[in-house]
Amino acid sequence: MKNGRTISIKDPRLQKIRNNIRLLILNECSRRRSEIRDQEHDLTHDKDGKYVKISPETSEILQNLTDKWWEIERPLRASAVICAGCGKHDRDVTYHRKSRSWFCVRCYKERYG
Repeated sequence: MKNGRTISIKDPRLQKIRNNIRLLILNECSRRRSEIRDQEHDLTHDKDGKYVKISPETSEILQNLTDKWWEIERPLRASAVICAGCGKHDRDVTYHRKSRSWFCVRCYKERYG
């Protein structure tokens, strides 16, 4: 694989450890993103769940929450935790230099063969 570097783990016990660590990272990212979404919902909806008109102050707060969300999402997408193609987290991964992305071996072969 001329343009890629593969990280492959053959030992099933090590694979299990890798997958569990990845799952921990994904769960924490999901928890943080959920908190941000809840905050956004509280700012844009009243207690009855109806949409509220956004003020300029609220708009600034929402932009800060969006920035926080991307501070979580961007590094996750660039990491070897999930495949950039299919989103799986339990497979060996290959780094594609040109796209600067990690793909599972299957997606990498399909795209860059």
